[in-house]
Amino acid sequence: MRPSNVGYIVGIMALFGLIYFIYRNQTKPLSAPDLYIRAPEGKLTQDELRSVFDETRKTVVHPQAFDPMVIPITRNSSFDYKAAMKKLNDAKVDQDDPRLIKLIRDYYIEAPSTEPYNLLNPERMEYSNGQTPFIDSRLNYMEGGFYIECGALNGEKGSNTLFFEKVRKWNGLLIEADPETYADLKSKHRKAFTMNACLNPKPYPAMMTFNRAFNRGRVVHDQEAKDWIKQQHIAKDEIQIQCFPLYSILLALNQLTVDFFSLDVEGEEYNVLQTIPFDKVNIKMMTVEFVHDKGSSAPLKTYVENKGYESMLQVSRWDGGVNDIIFRKKV
Repeated sequence: MRPSNVGYIVGIMALFGLIYFIYRNQTKPLSAPDLYIRAPEGKLTQDELRSVFDETRKTVVHPQAFDPMVIPITRNSSFDYKAAMKKLNDAKVDQDDPRLIKLIRDYYIEAPSTEPYNLLNPERMEYSNGQTPFIDSRLNYMEGGFYIECGALNGEKGSNTLFFEKVRKWNGLLIEADPETYADLKSKHRKAFTMNACLNPKPYPAMMTFNRAFNRGRVVHDQEAKDWIKQQHIAKDEIQIQCFPLYSILLALNQLTVDFFSLDVEGEEYNVLQTIPFDKVNIKMMTVEFVHDKGSSAPLKTYVENKGYESMLQVSRWDGGVNDIIFRKKV
């Protein structure tokens, strides 16, 4: 064989070898070191790596069975529970009063739906404004957790918890004060406990005035709330609604561990958080709206951090429709 032909063949083989090498390196499965190749070793702890990268849990690759939570509910159709509730309201009973806990469990909490979902966008996987994916990754894509969403609206639009229910198969509780919006929520057939109620910014049960305005509805219990409604040019549309401390509801559910708590109550977030005995409940992550907190997130942020949490992310949308802080409990 002539030397020129040998060189030609060697060159072709080298070219094919280079192409194969590039192909193998471009198509091999990604690993954590591949993703973090630009991060110097030691900059990310093993726990942080686990929280942001777990290929087996990032996507749902198999059907999952939903294990609905059950609580003992005993209702007596002849019992005037509203009159009994009024007495407890008037007495401003403690959050852990056994009579209050039983009334909440038997007459205010509604069981999860067993019917198929009735969603406007059933093909969607994620319905939040960005909070859910972040929280999902920080909880290591866990399945079978428990959530509470207060300010749940219709159970679909902007929901911070529907993903966890549909995809991760979590149990949970949805709280919505507006009766009309609550009826819409019930029509979605969420696999969660529901309550047509509100969270009291005080540590006792109370019948309170609630001004309806869909996603801007709020309790009106002081002059500051009245001034805010006026400043926001929100029409007056007031109803009376039963409100409870969050701790009382958790006791009624016999659920003192909450993996994710979403709180959006149009300006009462700081007051609601102050009613929670953080030494008695284990709330792992929270997303809390802050924009109505006198225009600053500082007091709310400082309070939660002093309760053993770290501020992880501030989520804001260009039009001002979302202003949340995401907190995670320190280990």
